Amino acid sequence: MSSTNPPPVTSMSIHKGWLNLLKQTAQQYQLDSQYYFDQLDTSRSQIDVREVRKIHHQMFQDSGDPLFSAHAAQRVNPLTFGCFSLTLWTAPTVLQLLKDASKYCVAIGSPIRLRFHETPQGDAELWIINHEPLNKESHITYVGVTLYISTILQIIHQTTEYNLPNVAVKVIKWPFPENEKLEFEKLMHCNISTGSPIRKICVQRQHLFHPLATSDPVLYPVTQTLLRQHTIELENSDIVLKVYKTLDDMPTLADLSGDKVAANMLISIRTLNRRLSEVGTCYRGVLEKYKLEKALQLLNQPSVNMTEIAFQLGFSDLSTFSRAFKRWTGTSPSHSSNRLNPVQEIL
Repeated sequence: MSSTNPPPVTSMSIHKGWLNLLKQTAQQYQLDSQYYFDQLDTSRSQIDVREVRKIHHQMFQDSGDPLFSAHAAQRVNPLTFGCFSLTLWTAPTVLQLLKDASKYCVAIGSPIRLRFHETPQGDAELWIINHEPLNKESHITYVGVTLYISTILQIIHQTTEYNLPNVAVKVIKWPFPENEKLEFEKLMHCNISTGSPIRKICVQRQHLFHPLATSDPVLYPVTQTLLRQHTIELENSDIVLKVYKTLDDMPTLADLSGDKVAANMLISIRTLNRRLSEVGTCYRGVLEKYKLEKALQLLNQPSVNMTEIAFQLGFSDLSTFSRAFKRWTGTSPSHSSNRLNPVQEIL
C-alpha cells in the first residue's frame, strides 16, 4: 500500500508561492503555463527548487525579456507566501520587516538564505546567500536569485507605499545585458552597483524606523507566532543550517575536518557528504561560504584587525586568509570592508 504522507521537506524545498508568481506572469507574456507545470506535483506547500528553477529559466528564455523575473516579483501580495509574507506585511517598521525576513526566510526556500547585518554606520543590510559553491553559479542560479531579490524589494516597496528612497542593491556582477540595468533599477526602485563579494539589499539608517503603511498590531503577533513555529520545523530538516550551527559551536576553525563536523552532528562523514550532495553542495563548499560570511561580519567591526580575523577563521596567517578571500570573492579583504565603504547594498 502506498503511503499518503507527503514527501519530507528538504534543504532543496521552496514555497509553492513562487510557482504562483510564475504562473501569473506567464499570462502577461502569452506563455502556456500548463506546458511548463504539467509534470510538477503542485499539491504540496514545498516543492523541489531544482524543478522550479528549470521551469523559471525556461520561461525566462521563452519570454525574451531580461526583466521577466522583475515583472514576476511585482505580483507578490500579503498571501503569496502564507504566514511569511503576511508577517512582513503587518510588521511595525522597515527594520522589523528586514529582521523578520532574515529570521524566517527558510519558510519560503532554504536554498537561498537572508542574513540581517547592521553596518558600523547603522545602515541595514540583507545578505543574500545560496548553497552553491563559490564561483560556480550557473545562469539558472542568476535568474532564480534575481527573482528572489526582486520579490524582497517589492515587498519592501509595497509595504512602504514606494516611499522608501535610496534602497541599494549590491551584486557580485550584473548577469544580464548592461543596457537592461537602468530598466531594472527603474522597475524595482533601487540603485544597483557591482563588485560586491556578496549580494545584499541595503537600507539607510534614517529610514529603518519608518512605519509600514500596512502595519497591523493585532494581526502581526499572531502571524509571527505561527511563522516561528513553522520555521523551527523547517530548520530541523535543513542539513546546511545544521552544519552552520555545528560550526558555530566549534571552539576553533583551525584544523577543522568534515569528520570532526560529522562526529559533532552524530552522523558519519559518508552520511554528511551524501546529504550535502543531495542539496547540490559539499562540505568544503559549505565551509567556505560559512567562513566568507564570518569574514564579512568581522571586517565590518572596526575593533577587530585583519590578523585576528585570519586566526578566528582558522587561517595560519594573514596572507593565507587574504589569498582565500580573493579566491572566494575576486577582491581583497580590505576592499570588501565597510571600514572603507560606509554604505553598501544587493542582487
